[in-house]
Amino acid sequence: MGGSGNDDRPIGRGPASAGLPIELAFLTRHGLAPSLLARAAETSRRNRSEPAREAIALGLIGEAELYRALAAELGLAFLPQPPPLRPGGGHDAILRQGIAPTVDDRRFRFILAPEGPALRRMLEAGPRHRGDIAVTTPRRFAGALRHSNAETLAEHTAGLDPAGLARESARTGASRGQVIAAGGGVAAAALGGVFAPLQTFFALALLLGPFFLGLILLRLAAAIERSAPDLWRSHRWRIDESRLPAYTVAVPLYRELPVLRQLTDALGALDYPPAKLDIRLLIEADDIGMRSTLARMALPPHFSVTVVPPGFPRTKPRALNLALLEARGTFFTIFDAEDIPDPQQLRMAAARFLGGPQELGCLQARLVIDHAEEGVLPALFALEYAGLFDVLNPGLLQFRLPIMLGGTSNHFRTEALRAVGGWDAWNVTEDADLGFRLVRAGYRIGDLPSNTREEAPITIPAWLKQRSRWIKGYIQTLVTHSRAPLRLMREAGMAATFAFLSLVFGTVATALGYPAFAVAALIAYWDGSLFEPVGTVATLTSTIALGIWILGSVALFMPPIVGALRRGAPGLLLLVPLLPLYYALVSAAAWMALYEYFNHRFAWNKTEHGLAHRPAPIEANQE
Repeated sequence: MGGSGNDDRPIGRGPASAGLPIELAFLTRHGLAPSLLARAAETSRRNRSEPAREAIALGLIGEAELYRALAAELGLAFLPQPPPLRPGGGHDAILRQGIAPTVDDRRFRFILAPEGPALRRMLEAGPRHRGDIAVTTPRRFAGALRHSNAETLAEHTAGLDPAGLARESARTGASRGQVIAAGGGVAAAALGGVFAPLQTFFALALLLGPFFLGLILLRLAAAIERSAPDLWRSHRWRIDESRLPAYTVAVPLYRELPVLRQLTDALGALDYPPAKLDIRLLIEADDIGMRSTLARMALPPHFSVTVVPPGFPRTKPRALNLALLEARGTFFTIFDAEDIPDPQQLRMAAARFLGGPQELGCLQARLVIDHAEEGVLPALFALEYAGLFDVLNPGLLQFRLPIMLGGTSNHFRTEALRAVGGWDAWNVTEDADLGFRLVRAGYRIGDLPSNTREEAPITIPAWLKQRSRWIKGYIQTLVTHSRAPLRLMREAGMAATFAFLSLVFGTVATALGYPAFAVAALIAYWDGSLFEPVGTVATLTSTIALGIWILGSVALFMPPIVGALRRGAPGLLLLVPLLPLYYALVSAAAWMALYEYFNHRFAWNKTEHGLAHRPAPIEANQE
C-alpha cells in the first residue's frame, strides 16, 4: 500500500494544478500553493509514496485540514468526531475502503475517510453534494470503528474467534495425553528413586540425556562457528527509497510514562521515509495517564495512538494482534517501551527482506543492555545478552535452526504474520511461540546485525518477576507445540524439532535441576565418590556425570565470553566467575515460573521501566 506513486496518476483540472496527481491537485482550490504541492508531488514520484501522505509528512497540511478540504471538494459535511458506526463487517477491509454506515444517526447515513487508492477513486468520481454523507479523518474513523466493534475485536485479538479457536494455543493448557504422560513419568521416577535409584538414574539419563546433550552441543557449536561477515557496516546495502515499502512499527505500552519521551525521541530518530512509516503506540483503554499524556503531545504525523478494546487476557500479544489487523506496512516490527533502536535498523531489515528469499519471514535484531556500569545485576544481564544475541542466535541461524525470538526488534513480513494467525494472546512469552510457529509454517528466521539498546532490571525482585514470566512462557510454548509430536516433526523437520526441544525443554529442565545438580556435585566431591568411585556402576555413573558437568560448564561459560569479545566489551569478562550465582537466580526464577504455571498461568508480570540511567537516543544520520 506504500507504493502508489506512479507517474501515470490522473492529474487535477486547470492550469494551477497541471502536473499534480489528483490527490494533491484539488488542494489548489482550497488555499495551498501549487509550488508547495509540486514539491510533495515530486517527492511522492521519487519515493513512490502516497501523495497525500507525503504532503502531510512534509508539513504542508495537517490531516484534519486535508480532510476538511476533501469534504468541501466533494460537497459533503466534515465531522471532527464521527457518530457511532454500525458494527460488523471486516474491520481491516472497512479501514482500507474508508467508508462505513452509521447507527441511528438522524442526519448522516455514511461516514467517509478514504486513504491511498480509495482517496484517489473518490476524487475521480467527483462531487457528491449529499446531505446524508460526511467526511472525517482516518484516525477518528479508525477509533470510531474500534469502539463500535470492541467486543468482536476483543475476541479476535484474544484468539477466541473461530479462526483463533482452530489454532493451537496456550489457552487450553496440556492435553489429556500430556497430563497422563507427565503424571505417570513423575510417579515412576519417584517410585524408582526410592526402590531402584541407580536404575532410575540411568533410565532418566537415557530419556532426557539427548536433550541436555543437545542443548550443550548447540551452545558449543554456535560459539565455535565463525561469525558471518558483517557487510552492514558499510552503506553498500542501502537501497533506493523508491523500493522501500510501507513499514509498520508497533509499540505496546502500559503505564510507561517514565520512558515515554525517550521512546518517542528514539522512534522519531528512525531513518526511514516518514510517508512510508506507520508507527502505532498501543495503549490499554484503562491507562488514563498514558492516554491523557499522549493527547497533549505533538506527535509526528506518522505516529498514531491506538486504544486496545478492553478484554482478557490483557497481554502484549493481544495488543499486537490489533496492530497486525490494522497494519498498512509490507513489513512489521515491534519495539518495547524502553527500546532505543539503531536509527538505520528499519532500512537494514527492508534491504535484507528485499534481497532475501520469500520464505525469509522474520529477522531478529540484536538486543544490548546499555547501562552495564550501573550494577552487578545489569552487567551480568549484559553478559548474558552478549552470549545470546551475538553468539547463540547468529550461530543457530547459520545452521538454519530455530531460535527463541527476543520479544522486541523482531522484523516480519506482514503476510507471514497473518499466515500464522499473529500472536498467541495467552502465551506470556509470545515471541518464543511465534518463532517456532513460523518455522512450522515453512518460514525461515534470519539474523539482523543491528543493535537495539535495552534496559535491564536493576533489582533482584524485578529481575525475578521478568525472568519467571519468560520461563513460564517457555513451559507454555513447550506444552503447546508438543501436543501432537508426529505432526510437529512432519511440519518442522527432525533437526528443527530436536533443536526446539533442546532449547526449550533443555533450558527449563536445566534451570529447574540446577540446585539438585549443584548439591549432588558438592556431595560427591566432598565424599570422594566423584573422582574415586568404587565399583563398575559407580565408575560409569561418575564418568557420565563428570562428562556432562565439564561439557555443560563450558557450554554455559563459552557463549557469554565469546559474545563479550565480539561486542567489544572485554570488561564484562570480569563478571564471568559470578555466572554460577547468576544461573542460581535463573533456577529460582524457573521454580517461580513452575508454581505460576499451575496457579497464575496467564498472569503477566510487568517489568517497570525508566529506573536506569541510560544514554540518550542516537540521532539518525540523514543522508
